[in-house]
Amino acid sequence: MTSIPVDLKAGSLTMRRTLPQSLVAWLFLAPAAVIFAVVLIYPMTYSAWLSLFQWDGVSPNKVWVGVENYVELFTANRVFWIALKNNVFWSLLSLVIPTGIGLGLALLLNMAFRGSSFFRSVFYFPAILSMSIVGLIWSWMYHPTLGLINQSLAAIGLTGLENNWLSDPSIALYSVFVAATWHNAGLPMLLFLAGLQTIPKEVMEASRIDGATRLQGFWFVTFPMLRETTMVVVAITAINSLKVYDIIYVMTYGGPANRTQVLGTWMYFLTYNHNEVGLGTAIAVILFGLTLFFAIPYTRHMVRN
Repeated sequence: MTSIPVDLKAGSLTMRRTLPQSLVAWLFLAPAAVIFAVVLIYPMTYSAWLSLFQWDGVSPNKVWVGVENYVELFTANRVFWIALKNNVFWSLLSLVIPTGIGLGLALLLNMAFRGSSFFRSVFYFPAILSMSIVGLIWSWMYHPTLGLINQSLAAIGLTGLENNWLSDPSIALYSVFVAATWHNAGLPMLLFLAGLQTIPKEVMEASRIDGATRLQGFWFVTFPMLRETTMVVVAITAINSLKVYDIIYVMTYGGPANRTQVLGTWMYFLTYNHNEVGLGTAIAVILFGLTLFFAIPYTRHMVRN
């Protein structure tokens, strides 16, 4: 066992006696607070400041325009509204489909059967891949002539269902969303599975003895006891859906005809492709505000519990 030098012990005791306890706590927190301020607070504040200027990102001169960038986005930028609508649509679908699939898989995998651990790994595997890799995999699957999907449809005689999945403006966003669902269902499944395993078996047995069917047992017993887990899943899913960027960038690059733009990709294109740093950072501020709408209740709930 390692012994603590007597001098070090004495020094520590002396510091505790001479410094107020709150000051000692602040001294320990200071390094993390400095890193947090430099890495997060300063870039966010500077981005918000840049959103009040017209700037190409290169010129040494920035032109103060106040809130005109925000006014232009909401009144004259057609693609911004497409991106905002796609983000809202993406978030609503994400709250229903991947979350629902994750819950269904968790209910199935919570049953005792041979190979359940193997299937848990199989269904969770896509979640450990990066969105960029998922986008590349599904881009090949959606390839009009060489892709697995169109070739499978042709093999079973459903040639009428073959499509240009990523170049047809009417279905491109849905096609990308299917790929994202394949990736995003794993985390809700894991969280719901952990929540299900905390429910005492006696509660479920009691509901069966009282005559509850499986559906009634789920709706009146299991689901209410998953309330905490559901709140965590909904908050994480909503925040992640607002941040969607990489899979859109890899699979469609915002096209065709900007039909799959979301706030993240349009912010990038305005900033780096069109050199409209003010407009791009204004979108970043709007996106930050939308994220806070979900992040603040989630954080408060986690702190209280």
